[in-house]
Amino acid sequence: MSATASILMSAFDEVDYGLVVLDEEFQAQFINRAFHRIWDLPVPPDGTTYNFADIVDHGRRTGIYITPPASVQDYVRQRKGRLRLSDGRILKFKCKALPDGGRLMTFDDISGFVRAAEQLRELAALDDLTKLPNRRQFLESLEKEFARAQRYDRQLSVLMIDIDHFKQINDRHGHSVGDEVLQGLANRIRDVSRQTDLLGRLGGDEFAVALLQSDKPSALQAAERLCRAVAGEPFEAAGSRLWLTVSVGVAARRPRIDNAAELLRLADQVLYSAKSRGRNQVIADIGPTYRDQEMNEQQSFLGPTLEAAKNAADEWMSTRPDIKLTLTAEAAPSDKGWMLTVFFQTVPKPH
Repeated sequence: MSATASILMSAFDEVDYGLVVLDEEFQAQFINRAFHRIWDLPVPPDGTTYNFADIVDHGRRTGIYITPPASVQDYVRQRKGRLRLSDGRILKFKCKALPDGGRLMTFDDISGFVRAAEQLRELAALDDLTKLPNRRQFLESLEKEFARAQRYDRQLSVLMIDIDHFKQINDRHGHSVGDEVLQGLANRIRDVSRQTDLLGRLGGDEFAVALLQSDKPSALQAAERLCRAVAGEPFEAAGSRLWLTVSVGVAARRPRIDNAAELLRLADQVLYSAKSRGRNQVIADIGPTYRDQEMNEQQSFLGPTLEAAKNAADEWMSTRPDIKLTLTAEAAPSDKGWMLTVFFQTVPKPH
């Protein structure tokens, strides 16, 4: 080894990142101290060296990494990527092709940067005060779950929650007390929710919960539990004990609702019905209006029934060529369903 090469190798032994030099046969020509430490790789006996397969196999046997061995070799072909180690560290991997056909591989521990980036993403998705998902994050999650519910025809319900007379709390006790109340409500929502539910603070004193694979009756029960949990115990805030109630609007996915925003809008609409009717109550969206249901039921009943009556009349008429028949019908709802009255009128055919 030349004096220049020896100086370079000594310098590479002092850097913080792992470095491995392979020849064209993937035999290790140099492995620095940092890589030995990162990979927990023993120094080979004098006169021997590792090849790339030895390095991968050592990592597999000792459980250093949690990436499949085939993926490690793919990284060499792709020449960049990230390796996640079993102790939680993350290495940024780069592989450079050398003029003689060998490889120069570097392994830089970027765990701190990755953790910081993940924390920033989490913070950007959370409401600062309550630590619940913020409006943007809740809506993104709801849209994904709505699409999944549509695809697999699953139940999905939404609760819109609003604190009754919250403005009076801020006016009488100050915004700091109001903030404590919001935090307390967020905690009670967490307490009565399932792990699979999506929670969010949409802004002000308005919260939302998406109940996955829950129909309207189940959502109503969940909303009632929340109302009882809020009204059942006072909120402790700045030394004061405040008794609060909430109003809740409930909406469940059904065929005519095409998107998550519409589902949320329906829940919001009935929430304000609950507040206008006296607060401290739960109201659910009832779906299509009664008249819509009535018309649909009438059409589904009348069509086949009238067709059957007409067929019977035609059969009878085939035996009476001298008679002309007209048919009319009236339908009306009754306690037993729809009642259909069919009127037949016969007159002699003109000669």
